[in-house]
Amino acid sequence: MSDDANPRASAALAVQRVVHRGWQLPSTLERMLDGQSAENRRLINEMASGTVRWYWLLEHLLSTLLERPLRRKDQDLQCLLYVGLYQLEFMHKPQYATVSETVDATGALGKFWARGLVNAVLRKFLRIRAELDFEKFSDVCRFSHPGWMIKAIKRDWPECWQSILAANNQKPGMTLRVNINRTSVEEYLHVLQNAGIDANADTASPVAVKLCERTSVDRLPGFHEGIVSVQSTASQLAALSLDLAPGQRVLDACSAPGGKLLHIQEIAPELDEVVAVDIDKARAGQIVDNLTRAGQSATLVVADASDPDDWWDGRRFDRILIDAPCSALGVVSKHPDIKHHRKPADIDRVEEVQGKLLNALLPLLNRNGKLLYTTCSILARENDSQIGKLLHDHSEFTCEHLPSAIGQPTKYGRQRLQGKAGSDGFYYASITRR
Repeated sequence: MSDDANPRASAALAVQRVVHRGWQLPSTLERMLDGQSAENRRLINEMASGTVRWYWLLEHLLSTLLERPLRRKDQDLQCLLYVGLYQLEFMHKPQYATVSETVDATGALGKFWARGLVNAVLRKFLRIRAELDFEKFSDVCRFSHPGWMIKAIKRDWPECWQSILAANNQKPGMTLRVNINRTSVEEYLHVLQNAGIDANADTASPVAVKLCERTSVDRLPGFHEGIVSVQSTASQLAALSLDLAPGQRVLDACSAPGGKLLHIQEIAPELDEVVAVDIDKARAGQIVDNLTRAGQSATLVVADASDPDDWWDGRRFDRILIDAPCSALGVVSKHPDIKHHRKPADIDRVEEVQGKLLNALLPLLNRNGKLLYTTCSILARENDSQIGKLLHDHSEFTCEHLPSAIGQPTKYGRQRLQGKAGSDGFYYASITRR
């Protein structure tokens, strides 16, 4: 069959590939949406992303509706039923049309025999929906997260774990960073208004604009000219916390795709040099694309930042930004496939990488220089614990206080939690060499 023959079948196949085959959601959707109409693109994206997001709840609901489990070879049909349930529970479209169109999608999957089954399951859900008490479902089903992830978040945030999980299940917003060397937030808001795009200033960052609805970057005035970039408020606060000044030499480690790099250059156009390092050659290409779009340049090095012997020229840096590889549990709203792909062993792996990066890059910092360590994680193992170990092992370094507006205080840094004014979960710690 052709993936674009039916939007519900396309969404079901996308869910199957993400959940059962380990594909990444963005690249999967990119394939599915190619050649589709604008309306189908919106619909497929909503159904596939939403079903991946609420998978554990939908899985539980389907198990109560089926008399016996489907066969393994019918995973695509199973995912179509999840898509149908997602539509009925979350999209609030006319129920008759939703059931009918989902039934029709069985043909696009080559499973005409399942029309009666799909019809019966979805209509049964509509009959019993009012009787279901979601509050009595297990945490895994009710919050639609894997059990190990809920346990980890409960451990670190016992007073607000439920609000964190709820925020993870919200549809993500879209925030822009205005290049203040080219325009102002006020002027760009006026430009957006003239383009028919509703937006507001985000007071958490002086250069942030929050859109009322997500849109394609091709619709954003000035995007391809570098006047504006897509970047979350939490990410914007990283460059703003570096205390940049003319003449400094700056290292942006783990730089791809280059959003923070561009922001550094926008804030301080008179820096002596900015060195961007990333280990992934393909992702380093994204840095080049972003630099070209904004008309900027930097010293770009494709190498392992934690092995300076392979790339460092011996000249120390006044500022170092380590946006460390992490579990990304602070950005699950944007990337719901993280719930499916991340495993407990991954935390052990990134914890080791983070420690190696910190210990390797600290000696590259000038006296009185500052190193900013950030992650898009909310787990203490990846954040405060890393900084605590570093300070214990290196007495010549100390933590610097960061402004309270960045996030709530931790022992060594600041933590933003997802759901606070639509923010991502993000950690920041500033380290100074005495």
